[in-house]
Amino acid sequence: MSQHTTSSIQPAGFWQGAKDSQAIIFTYLPVSFAFGVSATQFGFTPWEALFLSCSMYAGASQFLVVALLGSGTSIWMTALTVIALDIRHVLYGPALQNLIQDRLNLKKTAVWAWGLTDEVFAAGMIKLSQRRQEWSESWMLGLSLFSWMSWALGSLLGGLFSDQVANLPQFLQAALDFLLPALFLSFLLAAFEKKHTLVVSVSLIVAAISCYFINLSAAIFIGILSGILAGIFKYYVLKQHDDVTMNHVGEEHGS
Repeated sequence: MSQHTTSSIQPAGFWQGAKDSQAIIFTYLPVSFAFGVSATQFGFTPWEALFLSCSMYAGASQFLVVALLGSGTSIWMTALTVIALDIRHVLYGPALQNLIQDRLNLKKTAVWAWGLTDEVFAAGMIKLSQRRQEWSESWMLGLSLFSWMSWALGSLLGGLFSDQVANLPQFLQAALDFLLPALFLSFLLAAFEKKHTLVVSVSLIVAAISCYFINLSAAIFIGILSGILAGIFKYYVLKQHDDVTMNHVGEEHGS
């Protein structure tokens, strides 16, 4: 009976993926609207904000791009900073691939892999981990495509109606201004565990010192780099030292 029930489960289709993207859409619209407003405040046009959301589609990193370019930072420093910030996306594809049993269609994969944001990746991992037989590339296409369209639409609307933001109540204007730091803070809190204390502390301290002695754009890049180095040091030096100590203690007790 259980085998018959399992075999009758049908993979989710494109429109189910679009339906499942609603939670992501409701998150993306206000943040992307704030991005459109922020982009126009830094001198970009609404259509340039839309172009960034269509070609770059990097979420919080787009705020960083317009802020850095708007403040006169070179495009090379901006590019290096964003690459360092978004390097985690390189791992999303392999992580999903390890759970996908079916043969992938190259054309479909190219589309939904391009739309692998943090939220889309998390939704795909949950589906593959908990309801593997319902996962399909069509479902993934619907999920990623509608999530991206909501981000692009919000960016355009934010750019077009940025002048009207000044007419909003003060608390709503303050909320829009706080969306970017709140977004970064939510990423930090979601990923933070006690074992990450060293890496986070090093990154924050080095970034603060760099901001004071150099400038903000350099501080962001140097803070990211210091966090990477702290993570490598923690894993390859401190962890191996702890493993050697534990093995040594085990040998003494064994003898």
